[in-house]
Amino acid sequence: MSKKINLTGEWISTFIQNNKLYNEKVKFIQRRGKIKANIILNFDEELCHYKFRGVINKNIINGVYEEKNGKKIESGTISLKIINDNFLYGMTTYLSDSEDSDDVVESPYALYRNNFNNLGTFNLCSNCVGNNFNCCSNFDVDAPMLLPNEVDVISRKTNIAIKDFAKKIEFSKMYNDDNLKTLFQMQKQKDNACYFYRNNKCTIYEIRPIDCRIFPYDIKIGKDGNYYLIYYKVNSCPIKNVNIKDIKMVSYNTRVFLRMLLPYIKEWTDKYCCEKLTKDSNYEVICKIEDLF
Repeated sequence: MSKKINLTGEWISTFIQNNKLYNEKVKFIQRRGKIKANIILNFDEELCHYKFRGVINKNIINGVYEEKNGKKIESGTISLKIINDNFLYGMTTYLSDSEDSDDVVESPYALYRNNFNNLGTFNLCSNCVGNNFNCCSNFDVDAPMLLPNEVDVISRKTNIAIKDFAKKIEFSKMYNDDNLKTLFQMQKQKDNACYFYRNNKCTIYEIRPIDCRIFPYDIKIGKDGNYYLIYYKVNSCPIKNVNIKDIKMVSYNTRVFLRMLLPYIKEWTDKYCCEKLTKDSNYEVICKIEDLF
């Protein structure tokens, strides 16, 4: 890597453990080749505070994780690729120092500078505020699909019954195919806005479904049976006016999610649903899903 980056500042890190996606708040201090960090992790609704200290050499970070009292809990390595000054992507490998565990854990890893607006996944989302082109409230964008665990989390966090905000779609009954799964689709309000869209913003942003997190990107099954990452060139999203090279670069944001979903994509991506969503849509293929990793 020819370009170097100073990690000093506040970041959000994302990683996977036991097929769950976790986010940490990380405050780095970097001086020459040494690095320290204070980390706050929401681990299954329990806030955990710990520290990291180590060294950084080009794009490789090596160090140890410690509790507040200085007790070592893990040692690990993070390898990163610089996508831009605000986004790094790579892999983390760590070894627990617990006496009852000697497992080596590996996960895709992403670092985002903590300067996001709260309006959407990408900065260009702020262009939609106050007009009728928001992907959450426009007629030419289908309501997002939700996995069973996503509706469970949303219902529990909002104290709203699933039937009130999502409709159940039983593909097995619809197509008389027992191999197909049951999914959910978000309900819309009378003005066609998403059920959780209020005052020009998402009211469940922190727990929004993955289908929302990766829009305008999506997954499509090709005629050859392969799964492809695509993006929709819909009128409701200003990304249609963005350079294709930038669109492909931004697709790095989806990789950590797709890496987590890879074992389940074939199981949960319904071919009938894919055909319906893309049949009349203006979209462009970015790459095969398998080429992302």
